[in-house]
Amino acid sequence: MATEEQEAWDKLAGECGLSSRQALRLGIELAEHCGRIMQDRTPTTPAPGMQRDSSQDLMHSCREIIRLGSTALEEQSLSVPLREAAQATLAHKQQRRPRTLYEIRIICARLQRMAPDFMNRQMRAIKRSDCQHILQTCFNTDRQRQKARLILHGIFAYGIRQGWCAANPLQTIDLPKPREQEIHPLPWEDLKKLLRVALTEKHRTCMPALGMMLWAGVRPAEVRRLSWQDVDWEERVISIRPAHSKTGGCRHITLPPALEAWLQEFGIRPEGRICPPNWERRWKELRRAALPHGWQQDVLRHTYASYHAKHWHDFNRLQAEMGHRSARLLQTRYLSMRGITAAHAARFWKPHGLWTCPAPK
Repeated sequence: MATEEQEAWDKLAGECGLSSRQALRLGIELAEHCGRIMQDRTPTTPAPGMQRDSSQDLMHSCREIIRLGSTALEEQSLSVPLREAAQATLAHKQQRRPRTLYEIRIICARLQRMAPDFMNRQMRAIKRSDCQHILQTCFNTDRQRQKARLILHGIFAYGIRQGWCAANPLQTIDLPKPREQEIHPLPWEDLKKLLRVALTEKHRTCMPALGMMLWAGVRPAEVRRLSWQDVDWEERVISIRPAHSKTGGCRHITLPPALEAWLQEFGIRPEGRICPPNWERRWKELRRAALPHGWQQDVLRHTYASYHAKHWHDFNRLQAEMGHRSARLLQTRYLSMRGITAAHAARFWKPHGLWTCPAPK
């Protein structure tokens, strides 16, 4: 290269912040990359009398890659790391129920612990395959993967509205639906023992919440939000307000005579929470004292459904009072009347029938 050309080349490269060698190396790498792309394309036959200029084609491809790369870098600068998007989504959803916010925090904390590179990546750079890999490697069960997919989908949906990403990579990811396992109601003798222990002085404060779950099918998360004002003694209903329900809808549950007798045994209050202070600890202590062999989540709600179906055979009413949108979940998971006799079902709904009357022989 002539001296003048060398000086001009050095000056041009220097203006870009590169040495001549670096600029040359970069140009060669770009040309090699474009050359490979051009070889993969289907060749076209030039028009008659026209000679293809391969160098011009190469220059055109290089400029196209530079243009696309510049656009991608510009878009990338408008994005944020997934970790920041998760925090912003949480702040945006502060009006949601505490349980919802808790689940988002738990899933994001797990991802930050197990896949920090994923959480620190710009949202625009995350692909569908990245999300599939994370769901499979960071979560052990189909139910966990479904929950994580739902939460990540919500974060990306919020990111799209903020302009942090152009598409939702979770949109086209389908996961196997978790298999609903049958949960059996508490055996008759276990029910009696649970109520007998709840009647003792040490555990009496748990009586109202226990009764709501057993004779009204109130979910454990819902009972924590209930107050005595939610019980209408004139209409004989328990109101689950939208802000207190799992599904966000309002429902009324009939106040059965057995539950009314149980609440009167405890002593009806004009106001205040149904659950006592330190509810989680007190409830766990009661369960351990009565049934040390173990406890299945939601077993009281399943017991309520099974005894309700056995005694009244009114599935439409049961579906409405449990707050299910369809009867499918009720039929596939909640009803297990195996071992429940008609005599037991009648006593279950009778005032004092379960906790004062002996079990039939």
